[in-house]
Amino acid sequence: MASSDSEIRLRSSAHTSIGQVRENNEDTVQLWADDEYVLAVVADGMGGAVAGEEASRIAVDAIQQQMVLEAGDQRLDTLHDDVIVEKLCDAIRLANLNIVKRAAINPELRGMGTTVTLTLVRSTSAIVAHVGDSRAYLIDGVSRRITQITADHTFVEALVAAGHLTPDQATEHPMRNVLYRALGQHEDVEVDIYEASLRAGDRLVLCSDGLTRHVKPLEIARIVSDAPDPDTAGDDLIALANARGGEDNVSVIVIALDGELPDTQEHTSMALLDDDDTVQLKDPHIAHAVEAAIRDAAMRDGAARDSDKTLTIKNAHHNQTEYCATREMSVDADGYDTFWWDH
Repeated sequence: MASSDSEIRLRSSAHTSIGQVRENNEDTVQLWADDEYVLAVVADGMGGAVAGEEASRIAVDAIQQQMVLEAGDQRLDTLHDDVIVEKLCDAIRLANLNIVKRAAINPELRGMGTTVTLTLVRSTSAIVAHVGDSRAYLIDGVSRRITQITADHTFVEALVAAGHLTPDQATEHPMRNVLYRALGQHEDVEVDIYEASLRAGDRLVLCSDGLTRHVKPLEIARIVSDAPDPDTAGDDLIALANARGGEDNVSVIVIALDGELPDTQEHTSMALLDDDDTVQLKDPHIAHAVEAAIRDAAMRDGAARDSDKTLTIKNAHHNQTEYCATREMSVDADGYDTFWWDH
């Protein structure tokens, strides 16, 4: 699917595979594309074969009902960001309630649930609504750096965030796929919202954990960046996951922003900070991106480690600390910790 305007052309593709081990596919993926936007969702069902399929299907049906069928005269590309956030959250809450109600009247479906990672991309901005451990990644079109936008709602990720486990330990932990938040657990569900600024050349990837179980983030970035189009990228990612065992269903959505690539000199700056310095950001949403950069730096293979580094990020608008993140950091050849952010 493709959409275009005077500066940015959006192309997108969705793929799902049963994998090499499972007998059925509990993932559901869907794309809705217009000339000015792409709405995309990945839902990874759980609770047994039939229950998992039903949960992810119910979730995507509810999102379609809320965001597409009942939109009326409201065009998603013209609504204010705050309205979009409310609509995305309402759609996921409706999906959650529908799953809970269906399970209550069908004993064979009790315990079913699903993850949901839902995004609306409009020109050079993306809003992501998220519950569970499916993921959204942003791949920079110039540097080819990959940033995990979403945070996994798993017990193991919570232990990593608290400093009780390293990222390497988390990948091998027996409870790495146990969720503390998913659709279908309770009548109310908390939805995480992320906002990302995009530019020509960037790629957005949504995927279920069947991909990330076998394919590392840096490999995702390389494959997607090298692919000539989103369709090829999705095929190549799923093929690699299946070649490495395909232990779970594998689902991938790739959204590409085509256009004139930016001048890298306009987006690069450098600041040398002491260990006790505080970075104050005017836009609270950028804090999410910087925190993600810290986390990703800790996961790079072969990176030098320094577990004592602390970055405190202050939200100037609310005059409060938005994040105080302590992470193992990568250090470059000159001995500096490096953080990248736009604007």
